[in-house]
Amino acid sequence: MLRHKSHKVLGFILCLSMFTLFLSACAEKTDYQATYTAFWENLPTDTPFPTDTPTPLPTNTHTPSPSPSATASHTATQEPTETLTPTWQPNPYLTWPKADFSQHDVWWGGDAWCPSRGENVSCEIEYRQYSNGCFVGMTCFDACGKYYGVDTIKYGIGSYTFSLPCNDD
Repeated sequence: MLRHKSHKVLGFILCLSMFTLFLSACAEKTDYQATYTAFWENLPTDTPFPTDTPTPLPTNTHTPSPSPSATASHTATQEPTETLTPTWQPNPYLTWPKADFSQHDVWWGGDAWCPSRGENVSCEIEYRQYSNGCFVGMTCFDACGKYYGVDTIKYGIGSYTFSLPCNDD
């Protein structure tokens, strides 16, 4: 009976092996050569091991120091020179109002470039007399639109009257 059981187990293992062999024969073929080549081609390169580099050791170097003297020495210092700051001057080729103003009061128009910039320039100028001084508002236009201007009216305080040019230069 033992023999009969062992034949059954052996027959079962044989059937299972045949079934597995049949399934593997029907499965897709795997191209091991492609996998093998790709594996060997993509390996990192060999990097040599670092070598020991000798580190320099500190040496005893004599550093001279100033020797004390019996008398104090006087070192002459230079006189500072006056620094002249250039003052801003308006462009002499443009029209400017006859009034006091600085570069901070000038505005420039036209963010976009225009090939006709500076052609056919015309200006409107208004002078105002306030209690704290004479101020000007000026706007100049060219073929492209607003060109430049001056605004000192923002400094005026209180009521005003229109006036002649502030400076008669």
